[in-house]
Amino acid sequence: MCGRRSGAAAHRRPARDGSVAELRVVLDRASGRVLLEGPEHLPAALLADVEALLGPPREIACAAPPALLPPPAASPLGAAGGALLRVAGYYHDSLIEGPGRRSTIKLQGCPIRCAGCVTPDSWDPRGGALSPVEALVDALLDPAHRRDGVSVVGGEPFAQAEGLLALVRALRRRGCPHVLIYSGYTYERLRRMAAARPAVDSLLGEIDVLIDGPFVAALAGGGGPWTGSANQRVIDAAATRRRGRVVLWRPDPNSRAPRT
Repeated sequence: MCGRRSGAAAHRRPARDGSVAELRVVLDRASGRVLLEGPEHLPAALLADVEALLGPPREIACAAPPALLPPPAASPLGAAGGALLRVAGYYHDSLIEGPGRRSTIKLQGCPIRCAGCVTPDSWDPRGGALSPVEALVDALLDPAHRRDGVSVVGGEPFAQAEGLLALVRALRRRGCPHVLIYSGYTYERLRRMAAARPAVDSLLGEIDVLIDGPFVAALAGGGGPWTGSANQRVIDAAATRRRGRVVLWRPDPNSRAPRT
């Protein structure tokens, strides 16, 4: 879900032609900016009203951000030892890929290849660059940017489960309080995969939130603030582990993850 200007409440208001359009906005309290999601789906007259009220728009980081920061490349020496991930890039200050403000890493390579995917450039497993996990952690936890956690998107992150597990553990060692992973596989499919791939089981045991399921274009109209289609679930991974069944994530108004 792309945004113009930098915000999730939904508001319905009549456009100048009498039709009713839905505005989904999020207020970025840190910067005072307003994020307007999906401006390309709104009537031109309504966009003109918004621009008159808020000023000229600009694109910000979203599911297909205007620009990715290039991943740190592995040196020949670094490639010989230490965990590596194949990465398309990363970015900071995302407001739509999990709770609060996020630093986001986009992994390269996807065997699922959903029809209508907004990032088909991430499918090729030979694309992107191999990057050392420790260098990626340095980039994601850059102290010049505020964050409430780190989100991992793809591609399909679990296609690189072993390297991803090394990344999650390195983030935890460096004090990252919240890790969210997107996957085109359902939670139930990942649990079956975990029987043959211990890293998948470990990841499900160590992350905070999993957003699961493939993108389904026919269900795109029912997507939520962090999901692309109605079938995708925002799963509270910690509560799911405790209760032994899928528990959907719900915001806790009395709790806020410390920023790193």
